[in-house]
Amino acid sequence: MNKDPEILASIKSGKNSQVLSYLYETTLRKVRHYILTHGGNMDQASDIFQDSVIILFNQVRKGKFDERHAIDAFVYTVAKNLWLNKLRDEKRISNYEDMTVFEVAESGKDSLSDLITKERSAAVSKLFGQLNEKCRELLHYYNHEGLSMKEISEKLGYNNEQVAKASHYRCKQSLINLIKGNKLLENLLRN
Repeated sequence: MNKDPEILASIKSGKNSQVLSYLYETTLRKVRHYILTHGGNMDQASDIFQDSVIILFNQVRKGKFDERHAIDAFVYTVAKNLWLNKLRDEKRISNYEDMTVFEVAESGKDSLSDLITKERSAAVSKLFGQLNEKCRELLHYYNHEGLSMKEISEKLGYNNEQVAKASHYRCKQSLINLIKGNKLLENLLRN
């Protein structure tokens, strides 16, 4: 059952405790796992999660939230991007392998930075298109929609989560190898 319309209505009417309970149950674990496995700690994970929830609330209240997107996936994606921005600001991301391919440009950056981000996205999207359809789907579900390996294995017809994990690793490595094979793109992603 999709609870998103109910959650959106609760945000709009100011019933924040209901929404927060739902998000803590459904999304915090995923955000925490991502940040802990990418160099963060529990306090940082909590801060990033809270910032992501605030962004969700603001988007909904301003009427800017696209209701076609799943709330859980939206909060997870925002959290990943906030964490990557924090790492980048701290100069802890040293190479493109640590960056998420599906990163969204932050709206407050200057136009040169936006142009560079668009070039990177376009170049990576072109290489992403060279992957087979199953890899593109798997990476989309994992990165865009924030689905678990269990959910991905069910959607794509894998026998179990371990097969999905192995396939995810192979697909990610294929994309990395395509990037490594393109020196111009590799340099663009490192700068």
